[in-house]
Order: sequence, then structure tokens, then C-alpha cells
Amino acid sequence: MRTPRNTFLITILAFVLNGLLTAQISNSGAIGSVTIDGKVWNQVAIRPVIPFGKWGVALDLVIYFDAEGKIHSDEWDFSSANAIKNTLIDKIYYIRYGFPGDPIYGKIGALDNVDLGYGILVNDYSNTMLYPQNRKIGFNIEKNSSSYKIEAFGNDFKENIGLIGGRVSSRKIMGLPMGFSIVTDRNQYLGLKDSDGDGRPNIVDDFPNNDSWWIDTDGDGLDDNNPNEWDIDGDGVTDTLDSRIPGYNGEPMVLDLNIARKASPINLDNNKDEILALAIDVGYPLVSQDNFSISLYAQMAKMIGKTVDPSTGESTSLKTGLVPFGVSSRFGPARFNFEYRMMPEGRFEFNYWNRLYEIERIGFTKGKDNQITLKTKESGLGRYGPQKGYFARMTLNLASLIEATVSYQDMLGDVWSDSDKLFIKDKNQTFLTSLRLKKAISKLQYARAFYQQRNVPNPFKFDYTESTIIGYQLGISMGQGLVLNYIFRRSFRDLNGDGLISGDNETIDITSIETSFTF
Repeated sequence: MRTPRNTFLITILAFVLNGLLTAQISNSGAIGSVTIDGKVWNQVAIRPVIPFGKWGVALDLVIYFDAEGKIHSDEWDFSSANAIKNTLIDKIYYIRYGFPGDPIYGKIGALDNVDLGYGILVNDYSNTMLYPQNRKIGFNIEKNSSSYKIEAFGNDFKENIGLIGGRVSSRKIMGLPMGFSIVTDRNQYLGLKDSDGDGRPNIVDDFPNNDSWWIDTDGDGLDDNNPNEWDIDGDGVTDTLDSRIPGYNGEPMVLDLNIARKASPINLDNNKDEILALAIDVGYPLVSQDNFSISLYAQMAKMIGKTVDPSTGESTSLKTGLVPFGVSSRFGPARFNFEYRMMPEGRFEFNYWNRLYEIERIGFTKGKDNQITLKTKESGLGRYGPQKGYFARMTLNLASLIEATVSYQDMLGDVWSDSDKLFIKDKNQTFLTSLRLKKAISKLQYARAFYQQRNVPNPFKFDYTESTIIGYQLGISMGQGLVLNYIFRRSFRDLNGDGLISGDNETIDITSIETSFTF
């Protein structure tokens, strides 16, 4: 147990707590447990919200510790300048100025829901899907006026903003509202965690906490380049007889002429995979009243990058998506959207940057001898050929109590079949739904649930894929200012690359149970 460090952190937390108690701010705390990287950790947290003028600051000061009292060090790492930067950034849940729709709005921290325009590229993006095991501190800004709007977002300062996007729109171009959007992920591999900062992500680094070693072919705990590694491939034959071998003083002699080496892992400092997308949209308001409006719109997007053609295995360019006709309407408590969608050449995905992006951004499969192969989301777009169909979304507010949203996409066209090894005519469907309690009902303080499954032949069969995510949050009052909070999210990884989700090892659960209180 690292007692001095633990005592120091607890002392710091107590000092902060004393200061917050005397300040004119809203303070809350929590105790409970959370799952991080498959392990259950206990937690003690202080979460003050500090308002002043149009500003609001929310901090997340938390210590995770296991049954042995060992503290999860990622949140309190001061070993290097970069680690100090990330540790300090981690303590911010958000810093906010104003609110969305204000003349100037800005937020740094957790991003729960980001859209750009009508959403052809960015729709319902979130950087919190892997919280708390992966804390991301992004930004979202707006500049609004009667004639134009500028908005931008970025996913995470800790990775120096790998994903960034923006939109400029005007209401005065030919009398019509028009907008231009641009989004880029400058290196999709930044979605992988690299604990020791050696450029090799943990998932492919055999020594994730040692920046000097990263490859161990035979799994004996010695790096292939370690002088004490005499048998790299573990076949029982000493590779080279030389002075490293105790008692041998002769000339070096190569004994193993066929050393089967593990491939060197990717180095993020030298290998990058960028994707860029551009979009333009135009609208035409038909009716605009307080509780009733109808607008027509059209949008087009071009993705710039490379994907893999599954029929040849060769690299090929991304293409274009079109919405030649769309309707957006609001009537009383309901909002409705309808779009006719086209992918003339395939190799495109509508709403590419969505709620699940930080999970889908980079994936991996385990092949022969557990060799890990990385794959970006972009690389999978080649499985979609020319398609067309429709998209519809309905959001309904029920008596200012419950907000329910349902979205559905139904497209038909060419889709690659892994079993047939060719493109076949098939459906490409998406189903998303969410339910949110807007105010407390009896002891139920808050509740939210969501389900998403994208780009499958039939989402109502509920055959889970890597594009599936399920989650819910509940807050139940226990009296005396105490609230029991339960948070659950489930996503999936196809580790063996067989196209199916099977077994607990391909299911990723993030669970948090805590009791919060205000003081």
C-alpha cells in the first residue's frame, strides 16, 4: 500500500472540502463504487458547482481506491509535465459561459449532446460514453446574432483536440438560411489509451507502463530487445550463444535460425490516420409561429479519407451523402424531422459522428496467437455500396414531465456480405430511442434511458453489434438530502472479428453506484 501518497491525497481532499464549505457555492459529494477497466473501485468524490455572473464551474474531485486501499493513479499522476496537465484537466467537469442560444456561449468539459446543423455529419455526439474510465475534456462554443451563427466543438484537450468540427451559417444568403460545416479527426488512433506515453497504445503494448519496452513475443515478461531475453519466440532454443549466457566465453554462435517474432506494434507518433468531411445545407422556412413551424431543407456532405474495399482488400476513397429533401417541423410539444437520403456511390455514413463515436472510433480484433489488429471506423465504410431511403425522428414533451425521442432510418442498397463474400441487396437500418424524466416524481429524482443500434439489416431483432449501446441513469431520493444514483452503460467489441457478439469478453459494461449528498 502506498500510504504516504494516500495520506497526502486524502489531506488535500479534506483541505478542499473545508474551503468549499465556507464558500457561497453549491456543494455536493458522493460515495460509492464504479467499474473501471473491468475492475470495481470504491470512490469518494466532491463535486462543487461555482456560479458567478454568466459563468459556471463544476469540478469533479474524486479518489478511486480498491479493497486494499490502493489508489487508482490515473487521476493523480504528477510524474511528468504532460501527466500534470492531464491530472489538472481531469478535475474539471465543465466550465460554462452563458447557455446555448445566447449571443455568446462556451463550455469546456463534458459534452453530452452536440449537433452541427441538420446533423448530416454530427448528430448527438458525446464525449462521456466511457466516463469515468476515460475522462474527456472537450469544448463547445457558439456565437449567435440575428444574421449569422458560428459554432465549434472539440473532443478532448488531453489528446490535444483530436476531433474538431465547426459550422458557419447565415440567414441572409439569397434570403435563405445556409450553412457550411467542416469536421476532422486528425488521428483516429488517438482514441486508444497510452499510459506510458511511448506512442504504443496499451492494447498493443506488452508493457503498457514501461516506455522503454513494448513487445514480448513469447509472453515471458521480457521484452524482445531485453539483453536478458535469450529465447525470443519461446521455442526452447537459445537464439544466440554469447557472453550473456553464464559460463560461456567463446565466440558468438547463432543457434536459432528461424525466430518467429511478433509484429512491432503501431507507434502513434509515426502513424496517423486522418478523416475529413465537408457539408453544406440550405433551408426554407414555410411557417414560423410561436408553437408551430415548418421548414424545408437540403444538405450534402463529402467525406475525405480512405477505406477498404472488402471485395478486393485494397484502399479506396470515401464518397458523398445527399439529403435532397428534408422537413423540419414543430407543433406544440412535438418536433418532427423527415429526410430522403441517398448514397450514390456508397462508402459514406449519415450522422457519422454520433453518440457512439468515441467507442467506434478505433476498434481491434484478435487474430492468430492473439495478435491484435487495429481498425478504424473509417475502414469499415467500404462495406456500404450505393443506397437510398428515408430517415424520421420524433421528439415529444409530455406535460413538461417526460421527453421521449425516437429515430429510424430505412435504406436499401448494396451491402457487403461476409458470408457470401460479395455485395448483396439488403437493408441498412438504424434505430435510436431515448427517454428522459424532466422533473422529479415522488422519490424518483431523475431518470434517463437510451438505446442505439446503427447500420444493421433489422435493428428490431436486437442482435447486438459494435454499433449498439444501451444505457440508463436513475436517481432515487433516500431522504435527508441523500440520493442513490445508479448509472449503467453497455457497449460491445467484436474481438475475434467474426462479425458476431458472443460471450462476456465481447461485452463492455460500465457501472456506477453511489450515494450523493449536498452540503
